[in-house]
Amino acid sequence: CPTPAAFAEAHERFVRQRAERLTHAEPRRLAEIVPLADLPRDRDAQAEPFARQVLASATALHAAHHDIDPVSGKRVSFGLVRMANIEPLVAVALALFRLGAPAGLRIHLCVYHSQFPLLLRSGIEQRLDKALNRRDPKAVFVLPEVRQPLDAHPEPDHLFIVLGSPVTEVGRDHDYDWAVVEPSSMRSLIQLAGRVRRHRPGLCSLPNLHVFSS
Repeated sequence: CPTPAAFAEAHERFVRQRAERLTHAEPRRLAEIVPLADLPRDRDAQAEPFARQVLASATALHAAHHDIDPVSGKRVSFGLVRMANIEPLVAVALALFRLGAPAGLRIHLCVYHSQFPLLLRSGIEQRLDKALNRRDPKAVFVLPEVRQPLDAHPEPDHLFIVLGSPVTEVGRDHDYDWAVVEPSSMRSLIQLAGRVRRHRPGLCSLPNLHVFSS
């Protein structure tokens, strides 16, 4: 664009085209703000009550957004829980292990953040890249790291949860069924929402993104 007027005209044309596309697009994500109960002032005591609320959101979202394993008929979903800081993230991961899961439900937890040694982080990312490529929604059920736990455990509901730091938002072509997130900047929330139903078109009629109120 050689002149400001030419740029303004080109920009206006681009905006009109984008607005037209968005008008006719089916929404893939619906967000819901979830009240976060008061946490203890002592940071060391915050992990368990926060983990309980994460678990409540995860089970509710799993009930609304899951696939059926074609082999066993079990209900399976892949969700992302994004926290802002690594130290409390690790504490919440340990609290989730201690809490376990309700009867009939099995949780498979992957902790993913930027402070892993690079070799471990690369291994985690390679597995996530395979499991969260959902362009063929049934392909995930033949992956050994998914097939083996489904066959090994009798529970009818299986939640594969990635508990991650903001590294989950940037540069990853991952497609989750649902997400739970701490409040953060609008730019960060948009990045995170782009990882929900990323590869699968279709109208979403129930919330698949829980944003805690604080």
